[in-house]
Amino acid sequence: MFRSIRIAFFAAIGIALFGGLDRATFAGTIIKLNLGSVSPDIEFDGATLSTADDGNAVTDGDQNTAAEFTDFLESIAVDIPTPIASFTISGLAPSGQAFVFLGQNVVQNFSGGSFTLYAADDSVLLSGSLTSSALSGTIGFSAGGLFTTSFGSVTGGSLAPYIDDNTLVVSMNFTKIQTTGGPVGLTVSPPPANPAPTIHQGTLQAFTADASINIEGEVPEPGTIVLLLIGMVAARAIGRRR
Repeated sequence: MFRSIRIAFFAAIGIALFGGLDRATFAGTIIKLNLGSVSPDIEFDGATLSTADDGNAVTDGDQNTAAEFTDFLESIAVDIPTPIASFTISGLAPSGQAFVFLGQNVVQNFSGGSFTLYAADDSVLLSGSLTSSALSGTIGFSAGGLFTTSFGSVTGGSLAPYIDDNTLVVSMNFTKIQTTGGPVGLTVSPPPANPAPTIHQGTLQAFTADASINIEGEVPEPGTIVLLLIGMVAARAIGRRR
């Protein structure tokens, strides 16, 4: 049994770390988001991880945000320097129990979920579906939590044609982590024994956090880009004639 737990634990680590190494080689950050000043940004209620509602009914997304477009999107999209865009992530369910390594380091796998980034006028800039994800952090620390997805799929938005469909990755850096009704940082129930075993399993408790978000992706195949550019030029030419 210990061997199977050990294998599962390092598989979870692999999603967060080895997956990150793969992304660093093949994908770049294309969108940077710093969610609004209304805390918390992210909440986990024990059943679902999602953005918290900031109470701003003017925008469609849960959290108002600025948006910086980088890499190949830098020449396509205009940065939104103030938090007038908005963002929602929802439907991420925990997959199995959390693993605690050496009494401190927590890894929780998630499955499913989706996200949508809205422009200031509430039009959809980018939406996507997520597959498997992992959250990692340290018990008792309010900062340093990391959430990262494996490759997701683009599902819509005005930026969708410029991004290779199956290269989408969403990562979140957590600060101000607070167990709901409990101590600072992530907690797992039951807690590890003292002295702590090498690997412990338990249930990740509900928490809230603030977050900054990076969205990574690749440019489509060159042929697709050429077709997009031809279409843009043609549309502008038709508009001038009219």
